[in-house]
Amino acid sequence: MMKRMRMKRTMKRTMKRTMKRTMKRTLALILAFTLMAGLAVPAFADSVKAGEKRVTVGADLTEAQKVLVYQDFGIVQGTVEEIAVTNAEERKYLEGRVASSVIGTKAYSSVYIETKKSGKGLDISVKNITWVTEDIYRNSLITAGVTDARVIITAPFAVSGTAALTGIYKSYENITGKPIPEEVKEAAMEELVISSELAENLGGEQVAALVNELKLRVDDLKAMTDDQVRQEIKNIAINLNITLNADQIEQLLKLCRSLQNIDFSAFQGALESISKNLGSLADSGFWNSVKDFFVGIGEAIADFFTNLFGGG
Repeated sequence: MMKRMRMKRTMKRTMKRTMKRTMKRTLALILAFTLMAGLAVPAFADSVKAGEKRVTVGADLTEAQKVLVYQDFGIVQGTVEEIAVTNAEERKYLEGRVASSVIGTKAYSSVYIETKKSGKGLDISVKNITWVTEDIYRNSLITAGVTDARVIITAPFAVSGTAALTGIYKSYENITGKPIPEEVKEAAMEELVISSELAENLGGEQVAALVNELKLRVDDLKAMTDDQVRQEIKNIAINLNITLNADQIEQLLKLCRSLQNIDFSAFQGALESISKNLGSLADSGFWNSVKDFFVGIGEAIADFFTNLFGGG
């Protein structure tokens, strides 16, 4: 009997030691995975403090035009650090991706950015920008890791707005002191171009909703064949009441492939928030027609001034 009791006590001690070792290993694995997940977050995200402000102005603005831009920003010139963005800098990312007439030969569009606390989201306003919509700017900023900020994008007259995204990147890098990875900038610019081109026929809100849904599923899409991704694009479009032609599907396939190396897990909340806001696209056909009529008139007027001044 005594021998049997000793054996039981020995077995209990052995089991306890085994359980402790197993728990230690499990905790070590959890810690390792937690650290790995932390590495997936862009390094510059940790450097952002709320309340940091920068202004990026198109390098080709005259002093009188800068006054108008600062009026739109609602701040006094000289009170916020100012950075210039040139046409050559925007061409670095956009040349070959978009018609030269859209980029122009001058940089005019300007940006005010003020960082906000984590989780506060993007508050974007746009004035005198004809080619890039507010929703497309928002999506492209999230791709680059800019998720919590107040952003004002403006110009003294109607321009395409291509210089603005480059300007936001320069401002954000200046605030954080760390560069946004080049491959991320390239992907965000690709997104801006393809989205803006699609928006000319489909509408900016519809395209932003479609692209946002694709980004939410990017982890699944990267494991799919091109034909499977094409089908997924079609399915999402149907759910959003969007009709795509074959060329538009190919553009979106190209975009998916350019985005698949970016880790969007850190920005899941921002993407889901956009999805919620843009998800209700079930306007009646009549009201869409009325809206498109007036939008078409506005775009025709804006295009006239864009062609007149020829810049981004």
